[in-house]
Amino acid sequence: MSLGPRVVFVRFLNDESPKLTPWVAHASRVVGDRPVAPITPSSSGEDGRLVWQLVSANNRQLARGVGVHESFELARTHASRVVDSEAELSIEFVSEAGRGVYGWFASLGGVPVMTCARWYLTDRDRRHSSDLARRSISTAVLLAGARLTDPTLMAGQRGAAV
Repeated sequence: MSLGPRVVFVRFLNDESPKLTPWVAHASRVVGDRPVAPITPSSSGEDGRLVWQLVSANNRQLARGVGVHESFELARTHASRVVDSEAELSIEFVSEAGRGVYGWFASLGGVPVMTCARWYLTDRDRRHSSDLARRSISTAVLLAGARLTDPTLMAGQRGAAV
């Protein structure tokens, strides 16, 4: 069986998880002051915080979903909407002139839903990244569970959460 691009879900225990902070900071810098769809809280609150990312067959991160979700179902619904709406995605290029870096994000109906995985040093690399993410999202498979970040640091909660 040949693996292709897929959407991977990552779970953090809470808002203070050390690896969640840079994730949120990156998305905020990329999308700037554009409105982001609000996340509806889950009724259970037991899932922690979830994000999704688009990865290639060799596990290289191609893009990140915008938003931190309060349940696996909400994260999966958001990712599924982006995958199903690939033809409607609008890519916007951004840059940080002071740092000399380039990025991009994708919107649906004017609302950012996906960002570049990282900042790029050239416009050419940024364009290649957005093209690859757009082509890959259309054929991406959504994985069935979420992996817990840094399981060795999470005292007893190891492996897939959902």
